[in-house]
Amino acid sequence: MKKNDKKTDKRKIRKIAVIFIISALAAALIIPKMIYRINEGLVESEAAVEDIDVSGFAEKTFTGSYASGHMYANVEVTIVNGQYTEIILTGYSGINPTRANKVIESIIRNQTITPDEEDIGQQFTDIMVQKAIYYAIRYNYSVG
Repeated sequence: MKKNDKKTDKRKIRKIAVIFIISALAAALIIPKMIYRINEGLVESEAAVEDIDVSGFAEKTFTGSYASGHMYANVEVTIVNGQYTEIILTGYSGINPTRANKVIESIIRNQTITPDEEDIGQQFTDIMVQKAIYYAIRYNYSVG
């Protein structure tokens, strides 16, 4: 093999390596955004959240969850004397836990799954949490 052929082979390998690295970086940047948008679209298509009248509940703790795509929220909801007293996010994936806790605090403060406060109910994390609470109370089981 000639010296010139070896240089050509090394150049080809370098070009292939550069193309591979650029492709890997592009995939690492694009794929998570695509998954996020797909999940957000799934939740938005299921965005209607109904409220439930809990005023007749003496004391009960419900567990439930809601899943859509690669996202889910598990909750434990305690109602005492017809009031939400505690809601705990017991498990989640693909949602913002800080945002989820803000939604939970708003639900307890306003005593409704669909509080008319700030921007609650506008993000997919909100909808996942609200639906998990709804399914916990309505059906006391997981959906997804």
